[in-house]
Amino acid sequence: MAWWNRKDDRGSSAPRHGTRAERVEALAARNAEAVDRLADGDPDDAVRLLTTTVVSCRALLGEDHPDTLVVEGNLAVATAAADRPRDAVDLMRTAVDVRTRLLGPDDPRTVDARDALATAYRLAGRHAEAVDLAALVADVRRRDLGPADARTLASRTGLALAQAAGGHTTAAVTVLESALRDADFALGSRNLHTITVRATLATCHAVLGRVPEAVAELERALADCTELLGPDHPDTRAVAADLADVHTPQRLGLSA
Repeated sequence: MAWWNRKDDRGSSAPRHGTRAERVEALAARNAEAVDRLADGDPDDAVRLLTTTVVSCRALLGEDHPDTLVVEGNLAVATAAADRPRDAVDLMRTAVDVRTRLLGPDDPRTVDARDALATAYRLAGRHAEAVDLAALVADVRRRDLGPADARTLASRTGLALAQAAGGHTTAAVTVLESALRDADFALGSRNLHTITVRATLATCHAVLGRVPEAVAELERALADCTELLGPDHPDTRAVAADLADVHTPQRLGLSA
C-alpha cells in the first residue's frame, strides 16, 4: 500500500487554525512522521500518530478523499506491524471495501489494499483466506503488469508465504520456482526482487528438509546480494543469517 509521505515539513501536530492549505501540510507532516517512526521500528508510536491523523483527515478532507484513504491504509499497515493482527484485518477490510466502492475492484490502489489484506490474513493465522486473496492479487497483477513486475513478484512471493504458513510448502515451492524463472529472465540474478524470491524459495526447501537445495539457493542469493549491496548491508546480513540457520528452519520464520 502506497505511502503518502511528505518530508518537506515536520510539524508535530495538525493545527486547529490557519489556512486550509496549511492544515493539509501539517497533516502530511504528521503522516510522514508516522511513516518514519514505523521505518525506525516504533509501530506503536506510528499507530498513535496515525490514529489522530485519520480523524483530522476525515474532518478536513472528507472520508472519501484519496489522501484520507492512504492515511487509513498506513494506519492498517502500522497496526499489523504493532502485532495487532485482528485489528489490522478489520482496518484493511474496510480499506478494501472503500476503495472498491470509490475506485473499482481493478484499480491499482484497490489491488494494493487487497494485497495488504492478504498479508494481514496470513499474520492473523487465517491462512485459507490469505491464500485465496493472494492468488487473486497475483493473477490480477500478472495480467495487468506482467509476470516479472516488482509488484507481481511481491504478490507471487506473498502467495507462497501464505501457502507455506498453511502447511502447503510444496505448493509454495512450485509458485516460487516459477516466479524465480521469470525474475531471473527479466531482471537478472543481481536484482533485489530476484534475490528475495530466491531466498524465500531456499527457506521453503529448508522447511521440506531439502538442505542441499536450500544451501545452493542461499549461497547464490548471498553472492548476488553482496555484489549488489555490499557485505554490510542489512539485507545481505539477513541472507547470511538465513544461510547460517539453514539446518534449523524453524528459526527462519516462514510460518509467520
